[in-house]
Amino acid sequence: MKLVDKFTLWFIGVVLITTPITSYICFYNMEKKIDEAEIARLKGINTMAATRLQNRQPAGVPTAEQPTTVTELAVMPADSLLITKVGLRDGNKKLDECRITVSSFYTIHNKHYQVSTISHVPASSQVLSAIMDTVIWKLLLIAVFVALTARLLSRRILYCLRLTMEQIHHFNLKEKIAFPKTNTQEFKELNNFLQKMTDRAVDEYTAVKEFSENASHELQTPLAILRNKLELLSETNIEENQAALISDMQNAVEKLSKINRSLTLLSKLENNEFTVSEDIRFCKVAKDVLAAYEDRIDMKQISVKTDIDKNIRLRIHPALADMLMNNLLGNAIRHNVQNGRIEVVLTHKKLVVMNTGLAPEIPTEELFERFKKSNQCSESVGLGLSIVKQICEVCDFNVSYVYHSPMHILQVDFQPSKVRQEPPARAQDNLTPSLAI
Repeated sequence: MKLVDKFTLWFIGVVLITTPITSYICFYNMEKKIDEAEIARLKGINTMAATRLQNRQPAGVPTAEQPTTVTELAVMPADSLLITKVGLRDGNKKLDECRITVSSFYTIHNKHYQVSTISHVPASSQVLSAIMDTVIWKLLLIAVFVALTARLLSRRILYCLRLTMEQIHHFNLKEKIAFPKTNTQEFKELNNFLQKMTDRAVDEYTAVKEFSENASHELQTPLAILRNKLELLSETNIEENQAALISDMQNAVEKLSKINRSLTLLSKLENNEFTVSEDIRFCKVAKDVLAAYEDRIDMKQISVKTDIDKNIRLRIHPALADMLMNNLLGNAIRHNVQNGRIEVVLTHKKLVVMNTGLAPEIPTEELFERFKKSNQCSESVGLGLSIVKQICEVCDFNVSYVYHSPMHILQVDFQPSKVRQEPPARAQDNLTPSLAI
């Protein structure tokens, strides 16, 4: 729910709660004031009639306009004023109006008199009906007015906040952003805080990026020198045990070079340096990678079964698509057994790579962590599945890895849901994902 809608509901709720209370107070005060004003007027009429009696003048004949009566009493009551209010009903027995009688008692020329004046005022139900009509119209007008003007007003008041949210939504670590100017104190403080944080993030990202690029570049030079020196050394007259040592050193150098390239790639993935604006034909990428691995597949005499749909387009960077398929197929081959099987299933919803292989020695979910390896394969550096997972996170895919003996099953969902679908039944008869670069 939008902020303006919450404020609108809150305001209408406050109005609905306070209106009945204020209506009752208004009704009580209005009825009280009407009665007080009418009683004061009738008391004045009684006083005028008493003055006429004091001056030995006729008190007057009661009429509709002047309903005053004078009655001589034998005994003077204790109270000098008596007020009565009686409700009158119409033919339908509905309360129509109230009759107020104000009786004043005087002693004039040693005689006791009761001077009474009658008047009619609106009944409580009439006053309440008038108030309720007004309240209902007021509530309707408030609701309609607020509903029509809230969004228009929010566009003006919350315009700066909306611009700030858009800036944050499109923020990347490659360049600094400027937040809009505002005269609202809270938004100004928010923008100042975000400006400092984003500027700091960009500066730190730039520093880390420069460091990783420089470190990667500087490492490549000594690694290349070591590789060349070892090749030259291996061409000289050396003993068998020395050749074995040189071979181990060459393998270590190659593994270090792979680790360097992999960590650099992971750093670029985490920093979202692979942007994409259009879809690519992922089915073609899958077929090209399969063709590139034919020699390695033949060397291990692995049988391959593919089920690749046509015209599968995904929004993914071409380099990431190639790396994803290379890691999955490379691992499936590397961790397969001699005369094993590989199956690749590609649909518009998912990619499944399955292969035979030894059972993993650690939980499969841990294999997505960096430098985690199953069976400690000497050719692996433990970063392949980390790269696969990072690519999937960048592309908003969901990746999972399960083992159903003797098959390893790695599935990439292109349209992930909150509840992950189980792998297809035939997957249990087939293969494994691979582990690493």
